[in-house]
Amino acid sequence: MGARSMKKRLWVKSIYPKIVIGFLLAIVPVYAAALYMNESGSESVEQEITQSLNARTNFFVRTLEQELRTTVLLMNDLSQDSDLQKLSTIAPAMTRYEYFQSINRLQGKMRLLQSSNQYIQEAKAYVPLIDKTIQQVSYETAMPVDQMEVMLRKPDRVIYKWGDKLQLGMVYPDHLRAGKQPNFVIVTELSVPRMQKALEQLATGNGSSVLIGSDGSWSVMPEGAGNIGHRLMENIDVEALSKSEFYKEPYNTKVTVDGNNYWVSVERSSFLNADLVVYVPEAEFLGPLAKYRLLFFGLSGFSLLVVILFSGWIYRRIHQPLHRMVRAFRKMDVSSPQAELRHRHNDEFHYLYEHFNLMVKRLQLLIQEVFEQKIRSQRSELKQLQSQINPHFLYNSFFTLHQMGQMQDYDNIVRFTKHLGDYFRFITRNSADEVPLEAEVGHAKAYVEIQSIRFHNRISAQWDEIPTSWKGLAVPLLILQPLIENAYEHGLEDKEADGRIRIRMDGSEADMLRIIVEDNGEQLTDEKLLELQSITSSLDNKGEITGLSNVHRRLQLKFGSDSGLVFTRSRLGGLKIEMRLPRMRKEQP
Repeated sequence: MGARSMKKRLWVKSIYPKIVIGFLLAIVPVYAAALYMNESGSESVEQEITQSLNARTNFFVRTLEQELRTTVLLMNDLSQDSDLQKLSTIAPAMTRYEYFQSINRLQGKMRLLQSSNQYIQEAKAYVPLIDKTIQQVSYETAMPVDQMEVMLRKPDRVIYKWGDKLQLGMVYPDHLRAGKQPNFVIVTELSVPRMQKALEQLATGNGSSVLIGSDGSWSVMPEGAGNIGHRLMENIDVEALSKSEFYKEPYNTKVTVDGNNYWVSVERSSFLNADLVVYVPEAEFLGPLAKYRLLFFGLSGFSLLVVILFSGWIYRRIHQPLHRMVRAFRKMDVSSPQAELRHRHNDEFHYLYEHFNLMVKRLQLLIQEVFEQKIRSQRSELKQLQSQINPHFLYNSFFTLHQMGQMQDYDNIVRFTKHLGDYFRFITRNSADEVPLEAEVGHAKAYVEIQSIRFHNRISAQWDEIPTSWKGLAVPLLILQPLIENAYEHGLEDKEADGRIRIRMDGSEADMLRIIVEDNGEQLTDEKLLELQSITSSLDNKGEITGLSNVHRRLQLKFGSDSGLVFTRSRLGGLKIEMRLPRMRKEQP
């Protein structure tokens, strides 16, 4: 979980997704606008096609209604013709001349009725009284019985089907008594081929049209149109088609048949009791737009791929070199900078990497010089302190030795000279800057033994044993004696008796050893304590160099900021100095 969250944070902080998002923000509005224009174009084309279908559908229906209305009016006028009335009522009483004159005049009116409408193929009138059917140029026998039965059953239809023919007809009189034949029947036969040709011209492209009777008893469609018009009609919302407002304008919808979409315009004619269905395959007009849309999405995918690849290229050529430089800066240790960069491309980063490497080398040289200068400075301070301590301590030691000689205290002279020899041998022969903690503590004990003889046991010292794991810790030379010397010289100098110094070794922490030196002196004032505490306030203390400040500075130089001296008041009554020695990583067990 931790590694996953780390990768997620690195991905969020990475510049690569930001580059991709930046490019997408630049191109997405353009493609969105293009897609919007494409969709708007599709809607505009669909709207224009719909309007065109509606206009042609409405025009055809209104034209057909007008022409058939004219035909119906002419048939009504013909029903009042005197010749037709005479032939249907008093034909037996007419002379032969009057009879044929009426027939001839009636044939002329049939020709006039036939030519009144482009869709009328034939007009005729059947007169049961004379059992003849009068046509434009012929004089035939009676009307077939089945045709007469169809005429008598069609009181509410303008167009009706007889066999494979479509007809308009009227019966006179309209209401017949049971068992009575009509006076005459007027029939006009519609030209199906002409209607098919008109319907074929109505549609465009691969579309077509069909005129369907509302009761489904008849239909007219162009040749080769198949039954697609009927199947489309089966999928149209009949309830919407039957609404009253539908009669005022065409009904538009989109219907799917056999997996193909069709734009359909339907207009119902209440006069003809029929529906005109005009349909166009959607692919007829939107096919090119679909190709453009497919091309658009293909181009969009290609552009997205280019953005990702180009962003990756930028990431590799710009971000990764920058990231390597950032990591190199993070890896640089101020005390020992070792970072070095290599770049195989001869570009700006090659120049930056070369100058970065040059900077690292110069920094290493400067750090080396600074460290050497600090070390020389510390050594000079140590030598200065030693030059100050050794003569003073040597004078006091020889004066004590002189006193013991006068008193002929040979046992203490032996002890004293032994410890004094160990003391000066440690200082003069040990030229190293660092010694094991055990040797440093041994030197401090020799110093305490010398001081115990000097002060005639007025001051006692109590030592803790060094924790075993800390005996080999490398520490700077002479870091413990100045702390004990401070107790003798400043804390217990005026102590006449019962002076105590306690040196404790606190190794309770695994990575920190605390050496605590405290006394029961009575001379420590608050001002003096503050003065001592000011020694640790800054590593660059430029005040007077003393043994304590020198120890503090050398410890921090060796072990870091967690080490050094801490000055507080001891529970014994005097000063408490705590020396902190952290265990360095390479020395950890």
